[in-house]
Amino acid sequence: MEEFAKTMFMAIPSVCNEIENLPAFLREWRKYKLTIPTYGAIFISQDNSHVLMVQRYSGNWSFPRGKMESRENPEECAVREVFEEVGLDISDLIKSDGYSENKREKKYSTL
Repeated sequence: MEEFAKTMFMAIPSVCNEIENLPAFLREWRKYKLTIPTYGAIFISQDNSHVLMVQRYSGNWSFPRGKMESRENPEECAVREVFEEVGLDISDLIKSDGYSENKREKKYSTL
């Protein structure tokens, strides 16, 4: 991320003189990013033998999920993120009363 951000800062005249502030900017951005809740879905085969997971840019595996956008409720976020990540429309499958919440440090995720 640091190399990508440095390349972008250098390419944008209005911020290229702020390159020395990039480490602090990225620290603040990472802290902010953790405050945005994520929503997604867990897919388990009917015989409980398979689970659908996606591989993140970091190389880690997780359930399809993503960050909520403004003016979006949790169910809308889950539907949008799952469709963006795996191409499945789950709008008719969402169960508002069947979810799992996970909180690690300041990061919230609901599936």
